[in-house]
Amino acid sequence: MMKKVYSLSAIIAFLLFFVSCRKDPENHLLSVVHPNPYGILFADQESDSIVFETFDSYNLVSQDDWISITAGESYDVHYDYRNLYAFTSLLSFKPNTTGKTRIGTVRINSYEYSSAAVFYQFGYMNIRRPAPQATEREDSVAFTLNIPASAAQDSICFNVSKPWTLSYADISDLPYADISDNTWVKFDKAHGAAGDNKVTIDLTPNTNTENARTIVLALTCGEVINLINIRQAAAIPTEE
Repeated sequence: MMKKVYSLSAIIAFLLFFVSCRKDPENHLLSVVHPNPYGILFADQESDSIVFETFDSYNLVSQDDWISITAGESYDVHYDYRNLYAFTSLLSFKPNTTGKTRIGTVRINSYEYSSAAVFYQFGYMNIRRPAPQATEREDSVAFTLNIPASAAQDSICFNVSKPWTLSYADISDLPYADISDNTWVKFDKAHGAAGDNKVTIDLTPNTNTENARTIVLALTCGEVINLINIRQAAAIPTEE
């Protein structure tokens, strides 16, 4: 009798195990791979992407007018708990001509989940020399290359996404900028291609012991213009 009870219990256990194995588990997930935790853009950058993983269909919604979804706005999939899909959606950005950093968000919706892909776009280009410096105006920067009076050469270094030009800026509303005399600053090239660039600056030494001098250059890439101050210190007086 005990043997029969044991056999019946074993059969019931097997059937329960078999049924549970045949039942498909519910797998749902939304995980943002890029940007993580957020994307960094410079003012002239106009494209990037969002990479994410999910088991389900999805749709993307831009929450800012300067961000557009150019490919992969939505996709319908046949749900399968065994298949985790990796998607890439392409974005385009308007150049940032505000001079300030701005924050934009793209909302990703999949199944019952929602996640945000966040992008910070600076109000300036990727100028590495001179480095950006904070100004008194909120959330803005300035570029100033401080040069000793005796220096004969220096450089400007930057990485841009489009062809660029460099010119003397006619900035009449800046009292510190000398726009009447630009003969003491010359640069070896006035335009170039996208990517890493270095412009060599040739300078005439400043012999004036009373006044420093400043000239402003305009670096232009597409719609974005950044001003670069070239400031040369006054000469050190010699002892008589």
